[in-house]
Amino acid sequence: MSKRVLIVDDSTFLAKQIKDFMEKQMSFEVVGLGKDGNEAIALYKELKPDLVTMDLTMPNKDGQEAIKEIMEEFPDATIMVVSAVRGSAMLECMKLGAKGYVEKPLKFADPIFVEDFKKSIEEVLEF
Repeated sequence: MSKRVLIVDDSTFLAKQIKDFMEKQMSFEVVGLGKDGNEAIALYKELKPDLVTMDLTMPNKDGQEAIKEIMEEFPDATIMVVSAVRGSAMLECMKLGAKGYVEKPLKFADPIFVEDFKKSIEEVLEF
């Protein structure tokens, strides 16, 4: 059965790139797109996806706060951070329960990046 994915990113362009990747490269079903942490939480509750890709820097409520709230209510959630933010914020997200981290920029034209991204997603889903 195909995995169900929720993509949360305030960049419509990036969300579309991730969506295309998930559908074409991974054969996953993208069930929702969110633009901020509030939408991430609401969509997670409604859709209960197998995987969430979460940006950190977003308006209204950031990704870190959304991860915290989702993990408190759904400790089995599988969240993968996809962000340009590095360092302590990334470590904090892992402590909160994120299962993986992919750094932006996403280089979908680079075959090595594509393979690494696929592996990261597979590892996160095996958790």
